[in-house]
Amino acid sequence: MDLQIIVFVLYVLLFLLGMGIMSSAMHHLAGRRMRDTLQRAARTPLKGLTIGTLASMLLQSSSAVTIITVGLIGAHAMSFSQSVGIILGANIGTTVTGEIAALPVGSLHYVFFGAGVILMCLPFRQSFSIGSFLLGIGCLFASMAGFSSLAEPLAGSSFIRDLLVDANGSLIYAVVVGTLFSAIIQSSSATMLVCMGFLDHNILTLPAAIAIMFGSNIGTCVTTYIASLGTGRQGRWTAYTHILFNVLSVVIFFPFIHPLANLSMMIAGDGRTALAHTSVIFNLITALLAVPLAEPYGRWVEKNRL
Repeated sequence: MDLQIIVFVLYVLLFLLGMGIMSSAMHHLAGRRMRDTLQRAARTPLKGLTIGTLASMLLQSSSAVTIITVGLIGAHAMSFSQSVGIILGANIGTTVTGEIAALPVGSLHYVFFGAGVILMCLPFRQSFSIGSFLLGIGCLFASMAGFSSLAEPLAGSSFIRDLLVDANGSLIYAVVVGTLFSAIIQSSSATMLVCMGFLDHNILTLPAAIAIMFGSNIGTCVTTYIASLGTGRQGRWTAYTHILFNVLSVVIFFPFIHPLANLSMMIAGDGRTALAHTSVIFNLITALLAVPLAEPYGRWVEKNRL
């Protein structure tokens, strides 16, 4: 069992490595243009939502987009009110990872590994970055296969089994588990992939997996808060807004977990894909509901708190 836990941790690290490689590659390909676009285009909450969504789709990290935004605010290149829309959109783009994870990829990671290494060795200007991106996707797919293969053996552990039984029996407990796990590994996508592995073997129920996914959105706010320290009041309020938005989103949608699970299962047909679809629905609806309130909220914070 100790060996299985070590292998599980290694797969988590492989996933985080893949996400880091993908993010670094996209930073190199479009990092400066992305920062310039964030600075110039987020003039209204709806535009900010669109830009935040596209940026997090490219970087596959809502934390990375929010940290860039906090940095721009700290450098006085963006106002707090401009940042609110970006924060709302940041969570939407990362749902692409879940949709990719739901695909029946089989051993496709070997193809991405091979293509990535070949492109990284070519003497062209952008080939290394493109190859790095493909290598990161390969790491993502390899970790997905690993999580699925380890789910059943891990469930044999009394600690993991008790954890899953408690999560299946209490959705509030499941939210707490998702929050703590994603706060530790700082990746809501990795948390969702672990849940998919347990769903594949019917060890975790879909409502419990959705609750864990809800909690994972809260846990990833830790990085943004740490990044905001020392950036001034506007930067800290950006982090507070990120936390407030994710917590309120979970509180609002918590009573609808079972209807969401039923709807997603009708659309998808299997637990893995249903969880990915639920993540998209949850993040998209909560962001669109908050957009009309973003501008007055931004003005209120700038007038009374900054």
